Amino acid sequence: MKKRRLLSFAALIISIAYLYSHIDTEELLLDIKGASTEYLLVAFMLSVSAFLLSTVRWYLFLNEVQKTSFKRTLLASISGYYLITILPQTIGHMIKVRLVGGDYFKALSALAVGMSLEVLVIVMFALLFEGFMKSTVLWLCLILLLLLREEWVYKILDYPLRFLEIRGAKRVAAPLRDYLKRTYLGWRMAKQNRLIFFVSFILSVIILFLQIFSITVVGEAFGIHIPMRRAIYGFVMSLLFASASGIPGGFGANEFGLVLGIGASTKAAVTAFVYKFLFQYAYSVFGAVVFYKVVYRMVSGDEDSPR
Repeated sequence: MKKRRLLSFAALIISIAYLYSHIDTEELLLDIKGASTEYLLVAFMLSVSAFLLSTVRWYLFLNEVQKTSFKRTLLASISGYYLITILPQTIGHMIKVRLVGGDYFKALSALAVGMSLEVLVIVMFALLFEGFMKSTVLWLCLILLLLLREEWVYKILDYPLRFLEIRGAKRVAAPLRDYLKRTYLGWRMAKQNRLIFFVSFILSVIILFLQIFSITVVGEAFGIHIPMRRAIYGFVMSLLFASASGIPGGFGANEFGLVLGIGASTKAAVTAFVYKFLFQYAYSVFGAVVFYKVVYRMVSGDEDSPR
């Protein structure tokens, strides 16, 4: 755990140092003063659209697993931005699922199916614009295996737990098998409706396009033209660096990857930070307020709070 924290801290320092080394203070002030508010407003609207569509996608899958109100899904979604800012992204997503109520593992599966579709679309975009690479082909095969042959994955994971249960470790293995089974059932139920699955796939394509297109829009706001291919490359690089660094919220690492993708310069660094602010940091502020309000209602036993 300590080594992981040290690596995350080192990644944060390296990211910030790299970004700082490519920022000219005088040019930075000029870029900020000369920023186009019209382009920034368009980017913000694209951000809100991507957030709402992402919430709708989760809501569609959730209702295939269990009945959940859109309000709860929306509150959980915006709370997630705060959680992934203060915690590693995986843990943040796992905690936000608790806020929608119902069967936790089935709700988690519904979220995972939607995120898997988004990863699938990202890989498809990467293959389309960057060509076949070993890493993208590997991800493509893994996601397709999970989406098309989830029962194989379930049996592979269940076998060692069943073996432990037979060998006398029932107290540990039995609950884990139950959690795994509920997760598998939730995953299967979430993707069973072909119409919902197709609509969610289309939503994933739109969400990803909005995110990538927004990079070009924010760039235009600061006078830098970013071709779609470079925007896609920068977007993928930002995800890879954030995931590898383990920094909560990807702070610094997302921007570092994005700058590497679109080309290092003061304008690129400003574009990266403003883009990240519009698509995460701004929501994390509202998410903090929503999260603690929801938790307070849960603790106080309010009927409208998720259980």
